[in-house]
Amino acid sequence: MQYIEALHHVGLPTANMKATVEFYGSLGGKVVFEKDDVEAGQPIQVKHINFHGVLLECYERTETAQCPGAVDHLAFKVHDIDEMYALCKEKGLTLFEDCADAIGHSTYWPKGTRWFIVIGPNAEKIEFCTEG
Repeated sequence: MQYIEALHHVGLPTANMKATVEFYGSLGGKVVFEKDDVEAGQPIQVKHINFHGVLLECYERTETAQCPGAVDHLAFKVHDIDEMYALCKEKGLTLFEDCADAIGHSTYWPKGTRWFIVIGPNAEKIEFCTEG
């Protein structure tokens, strides 16, 4: 069975949302969704930028890596999030601490998303998600 449908988005934390939107906008990106949210008790902005067919999920953080390779995660849309979660656990993949015990829910998307993250062999974060 094919579990993964397609690339869903690239997660990009930012300490300066205005500069991020201006930078990607200058290269042809368009904000297609935005909202105010709360993270760790602090208000944040979330903006989705359609960058030539790839969605950038930009979200504010007070601290970011500020170095090459600072993309936070790649996210893939899956057919059945519960089945994919069970498969990853069965294979013994390392689950990110926020979702080691259960599939998470995010309000960063218009309809919300259910998601979980596995840690790859190079410490990269790979998210699997489904909207709604």
